[in-house]
Amino acid sequence: MKKKLLVICAILLLLSSVIGCSKQDAGASKSKEAGEQAAAADDLSEKLTINWMARSFQGGGWPEDHPMIRELNKKFNVDLKIQWVPAANIKEKLNVLAASNEFPDVFFVLHPEFNKWKKQGLFLDVQPVLNQYPNLAKIPQDTLKRLNPQGKILGFPYYITEARDSLSVREDWLKKLNLSAPKTLDEFYEVAKAFATKDPDGNGKQDTTGFSFYIDSTTNTLRDIEFIMAGFGLANQWKEVNGKLVPYQTQVEEWKSFLTFMNKAYNEGVLDKDFAVNKIRSTIEKFESNKVGFAYLNPNEWNSSIKNVTKLVPNALVSALEPPKGPTGLTGTQIIDSLDKYVINAKIDPKKQRRILMILDYMLSPEGSDFIKHGIEGVHYKKISEDKYEKLEAADKDRQNLLNIWVFRPFTPSIQMYKWEDPALHKMMRDMFAQNQKHKWLNQAAGLESDTMTKSGANLNIKFMETVSKIIMGREPVSAIEKASADWLANGGNKIIEEINKSFKE
Repeated sequence: MKKKLLVICAILLLLSSVIGCSKQDAGASKSKEAGEQAAAADDLSEKLTINWMARSFQGGGWPEDHPMIRELNKKFNVDLKIQWVPAANIKEKLNVLAASNEFPDVFFVLHPEFNKWKKQGLFLDVQPVLNQYPNLAKIPQDTLKRLNPQGKILGFPYYITEARDSLSVREDWLKKLNLSAPKTLDEFYEVAKAFATKDPDGNGKQDTTGFSFYIDSTTNTLRDIEFIMAGFGLANQWKEVNGKLVPYQTQVEEWKSFLTFMNKAYNEGVLDKDFAVNKIRSTIEKFESNKVGFAYLNPNEWNSSIKNVTKLVPNALVSALEPPKGPTGLTGTQIIDSLDKYVINAKIDPKKQRRILMILDYMLSPEGSDFIKHGIEGVHYKKISEDKYEKLEAADKDRQNLLNIWVFRPFTPSIQMYKWEDPALHKMMRDMFAQNQKHKWLNQAAGLESDTMTKSGANLNIKFMETVSKIIMGREPVSAIEKASADWLANGGNKIIEEINKSFKE
């Protein structure tokens, strides 16, 4: 019996040894496979053409033969062809591409389209190889996972500082009219009315107005008057009430208060009467051209905005404000969610996919983020000392930072703080971000999904906003918002609420 037990023990020991070795071999095999994949990803021997579609803003994108593109081509052995699509046309362009099924190799996609197409196999799932790209893997998980299906990464978020833009005022106009910066919405209205009626620019004409806004065609939401909406208690699209998410389309009483205010402003010339045809940046352009007294300005572009204002009015002064309090003391400021994505075409050559991932990963690295922000040393800037740099003339000519401001960049509020700038400017920018952060007006449903919203939400919101616009312009009574709300609910809104709350609980 003892001999049998000894034999059995020996066999068990032998088996455990074999199993242990096989596990080690399997682990080594996986490690080797990952190493081979990484090596393949690093292979730059073959020159590849990369078609890249990016969103552009004022001034458009780079020409093909640009020094920044040449540097990237050389570093990654690619022929990079960037198609710059104006922001106002990006949605139309995406839908044209979808109709022809001819997507570029890598491209920017608005989040409604991302939601609509993410189940169609168009976008590469990078989750299986994400650990090979350490800088991409460091993207904050809550931001990275938004809108991506569970367990998959089909798109990388385009980062925007959440509480970025600051409500700003023409301080020289305040001084000329002997007015103080408004602290409540009632005071805001009186100041804005004075800007519209008391000739703050001193040209003898009534050609200025208090404030403006635009309707975002991507999300069908009101932009640049968030502080007024928040002050009257409206949600930033969705808010949580007793553990349930409620859409602002159902906030009829809050809409009535807000729309009464807006209709009065329209009738009295306090509100820009051309708001219905405004597009993105229209309010900024009107502020910079001496036509509007209040606007949201981007602290990252503060110097540029001030420069544009003072071109026309050399002694102009601009200052940032805290959002004025509403009737019950509520405040809120503009919030931008990082929901739009950069995606890689799932159907292109895997070699191209890996090369694109390398480029994106590089843009988030210390070396790459410095490159896409500051450009080429000796061409766009020069080093004076260990902590001092000088911007060179070519930087303005080449606009070396377009990748950083429009395409893909690190996830930090300092993305547009340049090393040749005055540290005092950076402090001012950080102070503005901090002030805005105190008045965050969050969309509690940002990143949550609803099939009905994906399919029908845009049309529902367009119809709702049509009524909002008509009420502001006096073409419908304020009470018309009651029917607009009921129609939104009856035609799919109730289903959207159900689906969003299911996603919220999950």
